[in-house]
Amino acid sequence: MNAAASAHWLPGDRLPDVRLRADDGTNCTLHAEFAGAPLWLATPTDAHAAALLPVPPPGTLALCVGPQAPQGAPAGWRAFAADARWCEGVGAGLLWLVDANLRLCAPVPLPPQSVPTTTPSVEPLPGERTFAIAPVLQIPGVFEPELCAALIRHLDVDCAGGDVSAVLVMQDGEQRLQVDPDIKQRREAIPRDAQLEARMHERLMRRALPEIARVFNFEVRRRDPFKLLAYPENAGYFRAHRDNETPDVAHRRFALSVNLNQGDYTGGEFRYPEFGPHLFSPPTGAALVFSCSMLHEVRPVMRGTRYAMTTFLA
Repeated sequence: MNAAASAHWLPGDRLPDVRLRADDGTNCTLHAEFAGAPLWLATPTDAHAAALLPVPPPGTLALCVGPQAPQGAPAGWRAFAADARWCEGVGAGLLWLVDANLRLCAPVPLPPQSVPTTTPSVEPLPGERTFAIAPVLQIPGVFEPELCAALIRHLDVDCAGGDVSAVLVMQDGEQRLQVDPDIKQRREAIPRDAQLEARMHERLMRRALPEIARVFNFEVRRRDPFKLLAYPENAGYFRAHRDNETPDVAHRRFALSVNLNQGDYTGGEFRYPEFGPHLFSPPTGAALVFSCSMLHEVRPVMRGTRYAMTTFLA
């Protein structure tokens, strides 16, 4: 499986690298020079539009980019020329809010009606707290909120809420599926809508797989079928387990889970007991990726229903 390219990039996509050329003849690359801090990326269509750009806030990098380096931007902006196809992918006449990982967050049409709100800074954790954090990858914005809502409707309506989730056990020397509430309680279904499945696959290709390749140095070549999950109130959990311990799933390398409705329930967090007490509950549409060899659990849901999508990568 290879990450898909797109002619036009959307919120949630990470900007591809590009060489940036300044009018003084110097040049640099986007990823080498500008990763690691919040970024404003403007694509004004003329000098008048550039002059109307707001002054960037402290701590935010600000780039004015076009096929030719835009002129007339206020102090605090740096102007560069970039490849025309890259500029076409970003779009013209926009001010993009970009996170420190060079991921597109939101576009603002130019000229902006007000100064865009930047993402609040996060207080750094002291070393003694980071020591006990599990080595998991969280990828925001893999699924859009609209897609998350469509998947919940599909599970509840088209899949009639799904089936009770079973576990594989050995009986009389044979592997059999059976329901075991001592291990887990949830409902699940394989998606029945080919268009929804294609959208999920495309979003993983363009947003999750490149991050997995970069962070874990692992090229995904196959995935298990998607599963839509529902963990109901007072009856949804998955006790501590590993995802690749039996022969039928030994091929699995990474688990990927997308929260579909974070905030509509309490409980239901991931925990990795071998790596400390911390709980993980990514925002709606965000993916949690971790090694299938890691012991993990989904804690009981106490209020509401937790919806999620999961698959396994190899």
